[in-house]
Amino acid sequence: MATTPVTEIPHIVNSLRKTFESNKTKPIAWRKRQLQNLYRFLTDHEKVIGAALAKDLNRPMAEIANEIRATVNECSYALDHIDEWTKPRKCKPNLALMMDTTHVRHEPLGVVCIIAPWNFPINLLFVPIIHALAAGNCIVAKPSEVSTACESLVAEWVPKVLDPEAVKVVVGGVGETSALLEQKFDHVFFTGSPSVGKVVLQACAKHLVPATLELGGKSPVYVHSDANIAVIANRLCWAKALNCGQICVAPDYVLVHKDAKDSLIEAIKKSFTEMLSTDVKSSKAYARIINRNHTQRLLKVLSRQLAQAHSKLEYGGEHSVEDCFITPSVVSGVKLSDPLMEDEIFGPLLGIVEVANENEAISIIKSRPRPLSMYVCTESKAIANKFLDNTLSGSILINGFLMNFFVEDMPFGGVGNSGMGKCHGHAGFMTFTHERGLVWRSTGPITESASALMYPPFNSSPTKLSLLKLLAQKKPTTFLKKLFSHLFAQIWVYFKLWVIFRAGVFVGLEGGWVNVVGKIQKLLA
Repeated sequence: MATTPVTEIPHIVNSLRKTFESNKTKPIAWRKRQLQNLYRFLTDHEKVIGAALAKDLNRPMAEIANEIRATVNECSYALDHIDEWTKPRKCKPNLALMMDTTHVRHEPLGVVCIIAPWNFPINLLFVPIIHALAAGNCIVAKPSEVSTACESLVAEWVPKVLDPEAVKVVVGGVGETSALLEQKFDHVFFTGSPSVGKVVLQACAKHLVPATLELGGKSPVYVHSDANIAVIANRLCWAKALNCGQICVAPDYVLVHKDAKDSLIEAIKKSFTEMLSTDVKSSKAYARIINRNHTQRLLKVLSRQLAQAHSKLEYGGEHSVEDCFITPSVVSGVKLSDPLMEDEIFGPLLGIVEVANENEAISIIKSRPRPLSMYVCTESKAIANKFLDNTLSGSILINGFLMNFFVEDMPFGGVGNSGMGKCHGHAGFMTFTHERGLVWRSTGPITESASALMYPPFNSSPTKLSLLKLLAQKKPTTFLKKLFSHLFAQIWVYFKLWVIFRAGVFVGLEGGWVNVVGKIQKLLA
């Protein structure tokens, strides 16, 4: 399909700026209409979306359904909570502002740019669009040019589904993306590799534009000696085979306790065979690599690894560059300096590294850039807590893989080399929202009397300074004050219940509300 002319990109951004300045996108009703339209598109045109996903990645229907469903659920969650999210948040005033209004407004940032990857071309484009719309922004959406069928679908349908004055689609490759990043946006949301993320952040820095980077890296797995090997092998193989391993949170390598290594390898072989059969290429449950270039990249890594004398191919190895096919391939005997441990795999290759214990695994993980996700497989809370207390990652799952991605109200994002900023649920809404503090002061005599304490020359008086200190300076809450506050809160609750009870008794004795109202009217007459 035709790409967006580079010369048109500044005009696209300027037109969106005009739309935003007209306040068109700020009403909650407008935001809800956009989200409702998007929800209907995702549910009513599931077959059209599924066909594009199947064409790009030859993915099985179950995987396609999961991607669409996760996107639909995110949209539904935003619709359910948008009133709550956009409501001003009250702030607790100090004594000087007791008569004034103090709260935080949740306001849209303005014109934002969303750059999506090719591995989940629907979910990873539309989820941030959902958050940006819920927050009331105008959007430039840039789908990946690698997933061509989904790029065409987005370019065709987004102008029909969403307000074309507020949401624009730019299509093309590196040149068009570079031209986009030359524009001054109010926020850039990028999903992709750390290397490209650095380029995006450098471009944003020129304009002091904040950026959310959803990156990736090598997400480690640790399998302890007490792990439920059969269950862990099933879950690990499912996570690694999903989308042919082309997932930013895919398990990248396995650190396995020496006492569990042999049993884990055998269980992995069994699980892959049961899930994908002995003829993986004919399995309808297995996707393909996105293109031949990526297939060749992965095969070079695998070839270099197997050239190491200490490596052993435990499972897989079959491939076809023409068909963009590589069987899930498991290699044991991997060392930390080996090819499989250099960069993020982003494919169906899995290296097995033997470790003496959990302490060695933690040391290895800490010696590397902080990962987007971490997977710890153990039945011991003490072992799990050791990883929680001594490592840092975007997320961590105990005895599970990938499932945090499907929790709408759990923030999703990396730390350090694996990214910055969050998406999903309320965290996604806040990514595209400015928290604007508001103090609305009264001009009445009481408020002005308090303000007068700060005006010169009176504020230089020792008496006034002491009074200001007494009123304005706060101290850490003592245990007794906390106890008193707790007791007062409980007493206040019971007092309100007592008042309601006594009011009910009074009404009953007076013969009902009608008689009570009649007596009140006589008193007021």
